[in-house]
Amino acid sequence: MLDKKRYVESTMWLRPFTRWATRFAMNSPQWLPERIRNAPLKLSARILRKYHQKMR
Repeated sequence: MLDKKRYVESTMWLRPFTRWATRFAMNSPQWLPERIRNAPLKLSARILRKYHQKMR
């Protein structure tokens, strides 16, 4: 339980970026390549994955 709370607290700074990345991916034009549309989300996922690995 403590680890989960610590994980959430340590990644709070990433929430606004993740929300923006989601809006960007969903609202971007369809002609934009998928790789570019999802790049911010992929970056956010990579950061969260690294935090999770670091806490183990």
